[in-house]
Amino acid sequence: MRIKDLPKEERPREKLLIHGASSLSVLELLAILLRTGRKGEDVLEFSASLLNEWGGLEGLCRAGVQELMREKGLNSAKVATLAAVLELGRRIAVLGVRNCDQWQVRLEKIAEDTRFCDREMIYAIFLDAGGKVIEEDKISYGGQSGAYLDIPVFYRKAVRINAYGVVLLHNHPDGSSSASCEDIAITEHVRKGLNFLGVELLGHYIAAGGQLTQVP
Repeated sequence: MRIKDLPKEERPREKLLIHGASSLSVLELLAILLRTGRKGEDVLEFSASLLNEWGGLEGLCRAGVQELMREKGLNSAKVATLAAVLELGRRIAVLGVRNCDQWQVRLEKIAEDTRFCDREMIYAIFLDAGGKVIEEDKISYGGQSGAYLDIPVFYRKAVRINAYGVVLLHNHPDGSSSASCEDIAITEHVRKGLNFLGVELLGHYIAAGGQLTQVP
């Protein structure tokens, strides 16, 4: 239905002011951000087309600024608005987590942060004897097919900061939560190496689709 055919109180902006933002669908929220449509489509139809073309909100979140700039009907102002809102959402999600000393909470945050990443990355969370976080570090930034773990550098850091334990996490950009043979092999290799140094590997996790799975 075109926006002009809706009762005034059912139009996105008016609906938000009356019932609150939580009452709006993703389509309606996007329409408020875009403000206007494009040739042949009003703002609701334009929003629906974008969500369909990009595979819903998740696909839109994965899109880069330059990709969006090539979309017919999206000028620099609209792209800047979308990018700013998405970044605000990411930063809001960080509030209350950045200084959290529980590694499980840190893992969940990294899983959410990497949900829309198209590159594989490896993270390490270093812990003290009480299980509290000493440091969190992105130790490898790879491509779509994998990331390289520089094991000697990783070991040296664990020893240098006097870590008692370590938790590893890497993301799967393809959304698969299954551990590969390489994932299982590297986990065992790292576990043995850390044990030799007196450091415990508390777990190696895969982040896929915002969810966590532990590597056996």
